[in-house]
Amino acid sequence: MPEEVRERLGEGGLLDAAALATVYRRAGRRPLRGVEVLGVAGGEDRPLPGAAAVRRLAAMLGGFQTTALGEWLRAAETRGWGVPPEYLPELADHARHRAEYRPLVIAAAGRRASWLADLNPEWRFLHAVVAEGNNTELWTHGDGVQRRSWLRDRRRAEPADALEALREVWPTESAATRADFLTLLVDGLSLDDEDFLEAALDDRSREVRRAAARLLTQLPGSRLQQRMTERLHTHLLVTQGVLAIDLPRTLTPAMERDGIEARVEGLGQRAGLLRQLIAATPLAEMDLEWLRLPAEGVAVGVLQSGWTEAVIREGSQSAPSREQATAWARELLRSSANTGTRSPAELLRLLPPDEWAAAVAALRKTVDITELVGGLPVPWPETLATDLLDQLAKAGTGRDWARLASVTARAVPPEVLDHPITRESTGEEDTWRRRLVETLTFRREMYEELS
Repeated sequence: MPEEVRERLGEGGLLDAAALATVYRRAGRRPLRGVEVLGVAGGEDRPLPGAAAVRRLAAMLGGFQTTALGEWLRAAETRGWGVPPEYLPELADHARHRAEYRPLVIAAAGRRASWLADLNPEWRFLHAVVAEGNNTELWTHGDGVQRRSWLRDRRRAEPADALEALREVWPTESAATRADFLTLLVDGLSLDDEDFLEAALDDRSREVRRAAARLLTQLPGSRLQQRMTERLHTHLLVTQGVLAIDLPRTLTPAMERDGIEARVEGLGQRAGLLRQLIAATPLAEMDLEWLRLPAEGVAVGVLQSGWTEAVIREGSQSAPSREQATAWARELLRSSANTGTRSPAELLRLLPPDEWAAAVAALRKTVDITELVGGLPVPWPETLATDLLDQLAKAGTGRDWARLASVTARAVPPEVLDHPITRESTGEEDTWRRRLVETLTFRREMYEELS
């Protein structure tokens, strides 16, 4: 070792350096050189919650009541609480393979999100943090996550600018990237996008063509919607109080270009073609009275499943399309329609929430109630939550109630967490009842700590 290094380290430092070198040598690695100290992450302005709330967060990350973790993060964000920085790596690890947690972890990380993303390739989803301003550097030189985030945010702020940016790079992007970027155009979708999407119907990639057709199907007044309407009306006629159907005979190249598939699982080819035409036709071009008419030429379930698809598609749009979708959804549920591959819950969630409890009560004889309410967004309205907890409180013994209890425990709103079922103990509860009470109590205490 050079003399000047000996003098700089001194006797104690020299021994420490020798010991460290010995450890590296025994581990089979050379001492690291040129190591740069990590930069300091940006701080946060939000205060931290109390010690009890932090202990509960640690317990969930450790495996106890982990399914309430997302709810804890949302509640903390709503109340203005931050997350202790030492828990951010664990949260990032938790969200790696759980896409539904990623927006919550990004919000919790705040200004530290990009700093963390650079430390571990498996945390790169943290780059999806909203960019400040129109930072075109992210679009031109960022990684895949950063470019997607830039285009998403730009589309929400300036739809025309985002479309132009996408148009410029379109020829050089991979098919998978083109298809993915197209899905972002759903924000601010308008007839200004129609020409670009019509051109994408001729793309060499099947996935790109499908994505473009889905967007055009959702675009009110699009030429594709008009073509679908014209096709449907050539195969459907109301005569003498009967809905007469003449099934399409073949899949034409023009139909295929507009996103119609040759086969629909579970249906014959001609019935499958009809169902797709119905699903892609605007509700305004169909009559709600058709639901009440007898049908000839095709099984009524084919019609009902096609209408279900059309209703769910338009249910995601703004008024008046959503208002029409609500009326159709109400009628389909009332008639216990065949919803095909869709869950009745997808129709139920289109009704105003104050109608859910009555609808569930009416459907419980024909539909699996757990499947029905399990597909609803949470938290549920108080009326529905109270009705189901009342029912569980009166339920007898048996495992048949376990699934409904498990779903209900996570879905009831904070206002109902102190339901009498949490205090009415017989000492001989079934396992599902004990778990229900434990979860309700855990969630109630969680909100109290974050209040």
